[in-house]
Amino acid sequence: MQGFDSKRGSADLALDELRRLLRDDGLAPGVRLPTERALADRLGINRATLRKALARLEMEGAIVRHVGRGTFVSAPPEASKAPAENASPIELMEARLVLEPAIAREAALRARKEDLERLELCLVRSESADGFEAFEEWDIAFHRALADATQNAVFTMVMEMMRTMRSTAEWDRLKRASFNPDLRDRYRIEHRAILRALEARDQAAAAMATVQHMQTVHAAISGKQWPPINQPAMSRRRIREDMADRV
Repeated sequence: MQGFDSKRGSADLALDELRRLLRDDGLAPGVRLPTERALADRLGINRATLRKALARLEMEGAIVRHVGRGTFVSAPPEASKAPAENASPIELMEARLVLEPAIAREAALRARKEDLERLELCLVRSESADGFEAFEEWDIAFHRALADATQNAVFTMVMEMMRTMRSTAEWDRLKRASFNPDLRDRYRIEHRAILRALEARDQAAAAMATVQHMQTVHAAISGKQWPPINQPAMSRRRIREDMADRV
């Protein structure tokens, strides 16, 4: 297949081609899709564009992705869902500050050896990632693996919903604008603190480290100074005030 004309919107065209692939190839629910590399080669696009199209398909409920396992065709949804893309970055940060520390707390209690190994792999890959797209891919994978480590399907679904929100153009713009080597190193330190707490089975430390990380993410995309370590959790009103002039 010929590469897409970028003027026509590569991600939108890739989305159309992926929908056609699911329809014409007659892929049944539960069938695993080809690898990202194979799909990108087949569609004649780069992997960053492919991931945006896959994120849209996942948001629509057509596929489900599992880090370390692959991408699978989903069963038709039984009920319509509110589009995750309608949520604002402010709403996403409010939700993450409430939910992710609770997820980390549960993961510290329930994580298995293979979960910890998967989290370590995500960190190694993110730390060696070349550029924003690769770093963001493994950053997202780390947070998904954190939810999976709770052994609770509801937490995993919640994290997946938040992940699809992170695929929106507005979130992408904010993250790209804040991305720099110093922030990347700060994220590395905070991710490592979360993993150490999980390995120690320290629920309080896991939750605290995740609160710290969420506050750093919030400060970065809001254009604010990063918080000192162990700063008390901020209120929802503070989140909205800080981000009001950025979105």
